[in-house]
Amino acid sequence: MSAKLRNKIIEAVGEIGKINISMSAFERDLTVTCEAWLADLSEQIKQGMGTSDAMIMKSDLSAVIEILIKSPPSPGINTIIGDALTMMLEMERAGQDKSCVIQRLLGPSLAKEARQNEMKFLLLNPGTPSTRIAAYQGLEQVHSFEIHVLPDEEDSLDHRVKAVAAHLDRAGIDLASFDGIACQGGFLKPIPSGTYRVVPEMVTDLVEAPLRSHASNMGIPMGMELARMAGHQKDLLLTTTDPFVCDEMDLVDRVTGFIKIKRNGAGAHYLNHKAVWRIVASLMNQAPEQVNAVTAHVGGGTSLAAHRQGQVTMLIDAYSGLPSTSRSGAIDIDRVIKAIKSKEISIRDLEQVLDSRGGLLSLVGTNDFYAMIGFLRQGATPVQRKKIELVQNFLARKIAGGMLKLTADGADVRVMAITGGLAKNPDMMHRVKQNIAGRYPVVTMPGYFEHEALAAGQIRGYYASETLKDYETERNALEKRRHDEDALIDTPVFKREIRFKKKGAPLTTLDDIIDAAYLTVEENYAPTIAIVGANNEEAIQAAKRANEEGRFRISKFVLLGDFQEISQMAYEYDLVIDNDNYTIFDTENPVEEAVNLLDEGKVDILMKGSIHTEDILRGFFKYLKASGRLQKGQVMSHTAIVDIPTRNKLLAFSDGALNTYPDEEKRVAILENALKVVHNLNIKVPKVAVVSAVENVNRSVDSSIEAERIAARFADRDDCIVEGPLSLDVAMDPAIAKEKHYTGRIQGNADVLILPDIDSGNILWKTLTTQSGAALAGVILCGDMPLILTSRGDSTRSKLASLSLAIKFYFDIKKENGVAS
Repeated sequence: MSAKLRNKIIEAVGEIGKINISMSAFERDLTVTCEAWLADLSEQIKQGMGTSDAMIMKSDLSAVIEILIKSPPSPGINTIIGDALTMMLEMERAGQDKSCVIQRLLGPSLAKEARQNEMKFLLLNPGTPSTRIAAYQGLEQVHSFEIHVLPDEEDSLDHRVKAVAAHLDRAGIDLASFDGIACQGGFLKPIPSGTYRVVPEMVTDLVEAPLRSHASNMGIPMGMELARMAGHQKDLLLTTTDPFVCDEMDLVDRVTGFIKIKRNGAGAHYLNHKAVWRIVASLMNQAPEQVNAVTAHVGGGTSLAAHRQGQVTMLIDAYSGLPSTSRSGAIDIDRVIKAIKSKEISIRDLEQVLDSRGGLLSLVGTNDFYAMIGFLRQGATPVQRKKIELVQNFLARKIAGGMLKLTADGADVRVMAITGGLAKNPDMMHRVKQNIAGRYPVVTMPGYFEHEALAAGQIRGYYASETLKDYETERNALEKRRHDEDALIDTPVFKREIRFKKKGAPLTTLDDIIDAAYLTVEENYAPTIAIVGANNEEAIQAAKRANEEGRFRISKFVLLGDFQEISQMAYEYDLVIDNDNYTIFDTENPVEEAVNLLDEGKVDILMKGSIHTEDILRGFFKYLKASGRLQKGQVMSHTAIVDIPTRNKLLAFSDGALNTYPDEEKRVAILENALKVVHNLNIKVPKVAVVSAVENVNRSVDSSIEAERIAARFADRDDCIVEGPLSLDVAMDPAIAKEKHYTGRIQGNADVLILPDIDSGNILWKTLTTQSGAALAGVILCGDMPLILTSRGDSTRSKLASLSLAIKFYFDIKKENGVAS
């Protein structure tokens, strides 16, 4: 670097340093002076000030804000802007004109028209314990009331409607006098934000498939019924504005680290978020679309929104984001998994903690923040005060951290605003602001703006009907857009990852079984599976996945049954009938045709579709017997393979689907079949528990006596460890086995359960799949012949795993028997 350049750089840096020092001094003076001025204004507001004084003060505040927002941002200036905007709103809300918020939401011209024409409308806002209502005339709220649902009363739509109508009648307010009804929207299908004309399709979506059960779902049906009762529902304008399900989320923010889970914008307090954003923009004398902002609703539920050019493009929703008074917010997934595996918590516990028993309630024992603050001031011990201080800092840091997270898109964020019940606490707001540390102006807006937002939406829809949105059009367009985005997110960059396990290593998950099938097929060929009764959507979905996942298909399929029905289903699931991967075989007797194709070698494995289980078993049994493949002593039995979230290995059990009340000899044959299946999973010496109600022989429990005899018959085997009788808890839980002083080799770590009858097997099957989050694969075995039998309630993944299990077994048996591939 030349000396001339070096000197110019040093000179420029020196000048910047002088300017910074000078600016810092001015900023310090300005901050101190403004703090004193704003504190004086606050005191004047508390004492009450005249209209003229208020107008002068508002003008002064507006001038200061306008100058400072044009200045280069700094922590001091940002703090002043935030405090000044807070003071300006506080001054307006303390004034004589109670419609100031609605006026800012509407804008001057629309507010003027509404004031002059004085339209009348009813506002409905149903919540969990009550229905809040308000009557408006023009911009003024002329009546408001909260109608509580008493503990001994029926909480139904009909009851709430009658209660509202009765209250209005007692208040001397005629339903027929209203020009419109503004309704809280509830959990409709996702739609963009805005004001919508209420239509019957909304009620259909709320009744048939609401995104979440919530009392607010009654708002729209209540409005429609009250309009009917008014006698002129065709003339009434029914609207809903910014419901919880608004969804304008940016595509980038929809992506998560797991491709099967995608985010959407539903589940936030949009009425408050949108209202607060519009109000702050108005206070700044800016068009809302020009103000990029972050807003926080902090109360019983906490949600945060990033506003970019008029849309909420990023979101932290009220159910899976931040902790609140009764919700835990997001919890580290690794710790959650460990807690579930260690049985410290259950899935049900987790659901409750996320929804109603987490957050403040879990941390301090109350869901009332102000009860905690009251206890802090009077009654708390020193250690309890320390705990409450910790919880306050935790909440403040989470809120501030969430708000700062929503600036990560690099947009020029002009302002942050905090609203809700918690915004009323100055100490809490101070803690949040300390964590934001002057990076952005922070406006505190205590309370809720739901009623003003609903009212503004109704007024805007009445006087500017062109702004009303059509629910079905917007819902369908958003659904189409999200579908296209999902297709992009789901686009494979690399083919499905196949996890190569060390040869001979035990398979420990259903995914391991699926992967092993892919590798087996790659070494051999894609076998042909006959779906017997292929007009079955779950079987079709499993076939589609088997044929389209990964780097290669794992099977071809012959679809047996009615041609028309199968063709229609294939069309619905984008299945290309190419007579190679998929071939339709039109037949009125799919079982007979399937057995013939199997006998002719045209198909390799049978899979149950829509036909009855006994029909396919009967046909399969006759084939095995006629072909000489059914040896003496062999039985057909079903072996289920279960992937349980809390276990680090697979569990097999038999028989929960086929043999009803097997005798001892048949149970021995069932055990032999189960051993073939688990040996095929590379479990060299499986631990087999012959299950009874007790873990000791009891002469009054027949299954315990039989279990002891069965275990004795396998005592000399070196390819398995069989013990019985064992109770299920001793077989499955090491802690209980230890507690009960069980001295056998199976100490709560069984690989296989042999059950006494179909009742116990079926109960175990349904319990595991419905209550523990387990996924299940299954195969019917008779000698060396697998048959794929799935349950109607099985997931598509379970069906694919069952299919993969049969394919792997088919090839391994062929290899053992020396049949060339």
